[in-house]
Order: sequence, then structure tokens, then C-alpha cells
Amino acid sequence: MSILSNESRCTSCHAGYGWTDASFDFADLSRIDCLVCHDRSGRYKKEPTNAGWPVKDLDLKPIAEQVGHSSRASCGSCHFNGGGGDAIKHADMGNNLLDPDPRCDVHMGDLDFGCVDCHRTYQHRIAGRSSSVAPAEGVVRCEDCHSAAPHYRNGLLAAHLNRHSASLACNVCHSPVYAKCTPTKNWWDWSKAGDTGRQPQMTRLGDSDPLPDYHVQKGEFAWQRAATPDYVWFDGTMERVLVGDAVPAGTTPVQLTAPLGQRHDPQARITPFKVMKGVQAFDSEHGTLLIPHLFPRGAADRTAYWKNFDWHQAFSDGMAVAGLPYSGRWHWRETWTWWRVEHEVMPARLALTCVSCHDSLRGEQTCDRCHQDSRHVNFRELAHKPTDFSFLAGKRDDLDQLRQNGNYLDFTALGYAGDPILHGGRFSRLPLGRRPADSPSPHPKEEP
Repeated sequence: MSILSNESRCTSCHAGYGWTDASFDFADLSRIDCLVCHDRSGRYKKEPTNAGWPVKDLDLKPIAEQVGHSSRASCGSCHFNGGGGDAIKHADMGNNLLDPDPRCDVHMGDLDFGCVDCHRTYQHRIAGRSSSVAPAEGVVRCEDCHSAAPHYRNGLLAAHLNRHSASLACNVCHSPVYAKCTPTKNWWDWSKAGDTGRQPQMTRLGDSDPLPDYHVQKGEFAWQRAATPDYVWFDGTMERVLVGDAVPAGTTPVQLTAPLGQRHDPQARITPFKVMKGVQAFDSEHGTLLIPHLFPRGAADRTAYWKNFDWHQAFSDGMAVAGLPYSGRWHWRETWTWWRVEHEVMPARLALTCVSCHDSLRGEQTCDRCHQDSRHVNFRELAHKPTDFSFLAGKRDDLDQLRQNGNYLDFTALGYAGDPILHGGRFSRLPLGRRPADSPSPHPKEEP
């Protein structure tokens, strides 16, 4: 799906006036919508279907007299509603962040951060990088404020946690679930759209508002709440399918975006992602992702899918606007888009604990595999401390299973032989660690 041929609808969330087609002049400063970012009155509104223009008859003078720095409300008016609604696209951003419970997001809920406290700006260049698009005007990292060794309380534990920081992104432990305060969409099947006789079935996730499983214009949906992320090695770069790229034929899901990284790359870290899965159309001859014309340009529009429910006409129009060939034949194929989990950071007391990931710590032998128990530390109490998931009551039904899970990270899927405490880390193994007798050494040239 693309902005191309759908500009009048999509550009309601872009900082410009009158972006209706490819003739839009990005160099024309009079087309910049300053108020969408700098309104502090709370009264500024854009027309959802009119190419970014404000709603008709809105008195702009008193609004312009109350401009100021951007706020969570001004940023969130677009970013919290990506994908066409509250928290639909992003794994960790929704309108709950306007006034969040600190357990949803400690930075915004407890410290009252605004977006620009992290996404710092210089001459209107806003730092930040999306997983889905390549352009960026600066990178935002937790280390910008917290340093690469952020743990300092409890010396022994802090030292180990700081070692973890070299291999784990901060959000692995500090955002152990995403969409914990507002459900997010995780499945979107466009091939099911157009069934005018189908009625949506409503579902609730815990105490959430009812969520539809279908919309005649958009297809079939599934939702998640307080979901466990997918974890992969990530070096900060993404592979993307761009408009016009041909993808290999097959039945496996097409990775529209995919994180890059390898276990043995010192720049890569285990990173949490939401994987947005769906079904979209591809040209059967050219192998390209098809762009449909969805939103009607007016009453006489005969090709917009949302008005006429004819995919062939919609693809013909959309691909012509994109300047790309269309064979007239298409097929539906599953697509995956990876969205990095960055926001909704929970308070430190709610972070994952050691035993949530390291099943080897569940027994009698814990930290004393390597450490002598003479440092005024209760190793068993430290190692066996469960993660506090009580905040998720009413949001997720399997809390008991989540609490008992000693494999929050699937180490074998991440390329390890097993729990690194027993089998060794990616560059070294614990000097006094004891591997099972039948486990191969991660360093064959060393004596076990």
C-alpha cells in the first residue's frame, strides 16, 4: 500500500498543505503546515480527506497566537495513529501515551517527557530513524542519556547487567512486552476485502475496547495486546523492498523490511521487534508489489477500490501513477514488516529478571557456578527472583505461564548452543562455567 494515487487521504498526516499528486512543490515554503507541530491550543485539526488542509471554517488566528514547542499531542496526532487508527501500525505508540500510566511508559508517564526530549532537533531536523523507511535526520539511542554502562546499583549484579548491554538492546529487558496499554494490529489480509455481506466480529483483549476482525474496504485483521516481541540480532541496518523492486517467486513470506545482523558481529545486539504480517498483491509477471488506488478523487472516480471494489481497476490506476508496469495479472502473498520496539519503556523494577531468560539458574546451583558465596549476596534470592508481570493482569490471559517461562529468549534460535551460562557467550564463555558433559565446547581448540 502506498501514498501514490492516494495522496488526498494519506497526506492528512504530513506537514504540508495541498499535496494531491506528484505536482506538489516541496520547495514552496508556503505549503509547510507549521501549526500541526506547534499548536499548543489543542484546537487545531486537519481535514482527514483533504490533502492536509485544516478543517473548513477553523479560526486560525487564536490558534496561531498560542504556538509553542511541539508536544506529545502534536507529534502523536499523526505518529500515534499510524496505519489509520490508534496504535495500529507501531508496536509501542498509541494515544495512551498522551497521559500514560508510568508502567506503560516510564519516560512519558513518570518523568513527563515530550517526544523532543529524545528526538532532539536542530534547524527542524528531527533525530530518529524508522524501521520501515530509510530517510533519517539523526539516530536516537538509549545510550545518549544512559551511557553504555547504565547499571550502577548492586555492584555484582550491575557488572553483569552492563556486560549484557554489549549484546542486548536495552528494550529486551525494559520493554518485555509491547502494546501493553493499547492493542495493536498484527495481521492484515487485504485479499479478504470487498465482501459486502460479511459482518465484522468484535473481540476484546482483556479489558480493551471491542476490536473488529474485518472491514469491507481493508480486509481481515487480528490484534495483539501485551505481546512478547520477536528477538533477532540487529546491527542498526534494515533490508527493504522498495517500490518497483521485483521479489523472487515463491510461497514464503516476502520480507518488506528485515533487520540485518549476525551473532558474531560485535556491532549487533539482540533486539525486540513487532512483526506486522499480512497479505498483499504482487504482479504475477513482473514480481513487483502492486500499488492500488484506494481513496476516490471525487464522485466521478471509477477506479478507487474503496468506491468500486474492483482490484484490477485499482491496480491499473495506482501503478500508472507510480510509473510502473502492470501486467493485468496478480496473486496474493504473505508479507512481513519488522517494527523495532523502542517506546513503552517500563520502570526498572518491572524489567526482566535473570531467571526469565536463563533456565540454568532455576536449580540449586546459580551464581555460585563461578562466584564464591562470600560477597554478602544471596545468590539464590537474586537468581530466582521472578519478573513482576502483575501490571499485565487483565491484559493477557497466560500470566502464570509467562511468569514460569525460563526461556523468554530462545537462545538456540539466536545461534547459541543453549543457555550461554552453560554453553558460552558469543565471544567467550564464563571462566568457571560448567557445561553439560554431552555439550560441545563453543571453543573446540580449548580444553573443556
